[in-house]
Amino acid sequence: MIIKEFHIDKISRAIGHELMLVRWQKGITQKQLAAQFHISPKYIDRTEIGRYTHLSLIKKLLILYNKEIRIELIDKQ
Repeated sequence: MIIKEFHIDKISRAIGHELMLVRWQKGITQKQLAAQFHISPKYIDRTEIGRYTHLSLIKKLLILYNKEIRIELIDKQ
């Protein structure tokens, strides 16, 4: 996913959306995921819609999903 403008809200939503897609692909519900981390499902939901961007939760999800985030700085066209 490419985000052309630096807006923290857009970045949070993009990361959350990607995490949600991976969760769906793995067939895991928000409730199951929340139970695994001993947190409320609302934190999973908020993360996936980009309203809660606690980095420790994002890091745990990336480890669980065996994913990483890559950030690149590119020259403007």
